[in-house]
Amino acid sequence: MKVLRWTTILGGAAVAVYGAFGLLTAPEIRQPRQVGYWLLGGVVLHDLVLAPVVFVLCWAATRRTTPRVRRILAAALLVAGATTLVAAPVLLHGRVATR
Repeated sequence: MKVLRWTTILGGAAVAVYGAFGLLTAPEIRQPRQVGYWLLGGVVLHDLVLAPVVFVLCWAATRRTTPRVRRILAAALLVAGATTLVAAPVLLHGRVATR
């Protein structure tokens, strides 16, 4: 288990370093600091707003529904979340995600 944990940690760190290097050296990104602020804001928004709301909603669903309903609800929310991530650029900015 420790080998898997450390492999995952090192793999994640390698991806983060690769992404940071790409962010700082890409000529088409003229304001890497602003992009960094935007990314940091996304992390803060997720950790301080989105995650607690999801935890509270899951806790409420666990207390008020049956296991069968919970499975259906979890599948529906997973699909809705993934669809929202894919559709966000079009809905917010009228652009199609190209990458």
